[in-house]
Amino acid sequence: MDEGGRRVGAAQRQHQRRHTDKDAAQAVLKHPTPYLYTRLRTLAYGGKTRECRELAEYIVKDRREKPSTQLYSALILSNTSHDNGGAWRVLEYLDEMREAGLQPDTGTCHAVLKVLAVHPDHLLRADILEYMRIRWYQLGEEGAHDVAAGLLREGLFEQAMQRIDGMLRAGVRVQAWLLDMAVYMLCTAGEVEESYRIMRQRYDTGELNISRTLWYTLLDTGSSRRHHASTALVWNGQVNTSYLNPASGVCLNVLTTAAQAGDAVLATDVFTHLSKRGTSFTPIHYQLLVDCYLAADPPDLKRALSILTIMALEKMADPSPAETRSLYLHLRSNPTLVAEAFTTLRDLHAEERKVPIAALNLIIECYVEQRNLTEALNIYKLIHTFVPTSQAATGKRTFANIETFNILLRGCRLADPPDEALASFLVSELLALRVVPTALTYDRLILVFVQAGAHALEKVPQLPDPEDAEVQRKKGLELLDWAFRHFVDMQAVSDTASTDIPIVDNSTAALGWMPRFGTVERLALQLAKVADGRCWDVLQAGEDHGAKGGLDLAWDRKGGWVRKNVEEAWSGVVGGDGAVSEGTEVASAGAASA
Repeated sequence: MDEGGRRVGAAQRQHQRRHTDKDAAQAVLKHPTPYLYTRLRTLAYGGKTRECRELAEYIVKDRREKPSTQLYSALILSNTSHDNGGAWRVLEYLDEMREAGLQPDTGTCHAVLKVLAVHPDHLLRADILEYMRIRWYQLGEEGAHDVAAGLLREGLFEQAMQRIDGMLRAGVRVQAWLLDMAVYMLCTAGEVEESYRIMRQRYDTGELNISRTLWYTLLDTGSSRRHHASTALVWNGQVNTSYLNPASGVCLNVLTTAAQAGDAVLATDVFTHLSKRGTSFTPIHYQLLVDCYLAADPPDLKRALSILTIMALEKMADPSPAETRSLYLHLRSNPTLVAEAFTTLRDLHAEERKVPIAALNLIIECYVEQRNLTEALNIYKLIHTFVPTSQAATGKRTFANIETFNILLRGCRLADPPDEALASFLVSELLALRVVPTALTYDRLILVFVQAGAHALEKVPQLPDPEDAEVQRKKGLELLDWAFRHFVDMQAVSDTASTDIPIVDNSTAALGWMPRFGTVERLALQLAKVADGRCWDVLQAGEDHGAKGGLDLAWDRKGGWVRKNVEEAWSGVVGGDGAVSEGTEVASAGAASA
């Protein structure tokens, strides 16, 4: 049958139904008046607004019945229809009753409250409740449900819960539909704690036949809001018993919630559930499991570290530094645990577990953060003992990566005094192992020599012997010269594929690598303080690179301040006529000869 034929058939069926309804209505009118009142009440409960109005008019006009509260109660009640009803119609009927000299009775008041549960009107509800209080009308159980439902629809959750709690205290059995409605609306509004309280009470009282959709809604909302109690309730009571099978996204939220709460049992259950489903785990799953063990009471550092070795067994990429941040923060807050963590890694390696380089870099980074460069180097020297057997057979001496050297270079800068000799050794070691440097490697190398040069020059005024002071000054200038040389070498690199510094567009590739904004500023400033004219070259390179969108666009915001600081530092050591001030002549000459 074509589209036109279907439309004709639908129109014919609608026409037949209309005639059938009309015939049925005509048949009803033949019944006695008491039956019509019963029929009117039935239509009102069904929300038949139009039919109820027509029957009421027939009773008044044709059956000569006087308007009564019974008639108006039915007319008001018929407005419970979601589509055809409305609170404004109730107001009209109440006005008609007032004009007819009729006073609403308790049935009329309850009918109004039922309509307001569907079509909220806070002022009208308050007036009706006040009217009932003055008339000493008792609010029935059904009316109390309607009041609470209306308050929920208006978003007055606190008042609605006070009503529901009051009903429970009074021994009234609250209907399941109202509790379901409360949970749905509270979850939608993000009121997870109150939703959990309701569901916890229903669960503890042994209520049966609670909708699985309701449980799923609580699990979805509770886990997304990181509400541990509600998440654990639904998971243990519904998911573990196979009543619910949540989506992978919900499972990830549950895992995140368990991680924040330190609930290792719940996190393990999520992993088991996902494994049965055949889910392919990603680094975020393992990272959350690590977070969970660290958030437990007490924290389980050994299990957290063992997760890093499990990732290697799952044939995924080695953990990145970002995936060890929670471990780093935990060890940084508990410095005494760093040695224990390294011992744990050695034990795991002894069990023939593959220890990823990220775990060893983590230990080195923790020692660097403690300014304990000696221990950091000791860990570096032991890295070769963690080379997996499969790689050891190939003759590979170590599996240290560029991240290892970048961390150690940071340790050289943080040392007191900065250790430029060790930094140079690390660079030679890096090249010997054929580890490809990144932009961050050059950046930190420059910082080491800038800091070391500045530290050497700061000690010059403290030396009483002029010869010692001169030697110290030349050393400082030489270190700054090496910093500038590394800066030039860095600019010569044009392969942006391995840089850690984000490139905004391809036009920056032609300029080669550049240090971070703060490094450029520090190098230019230190050169200006010793009247080294190369400070302007550094400043110009930074401005050129910033104009092309490099340096994380920081030059647009702060470049003017950098130039101002460099000019002030230059003016402090160079007179207005361009002559080098006393005390910096040797520095300037040393920089020129270098």
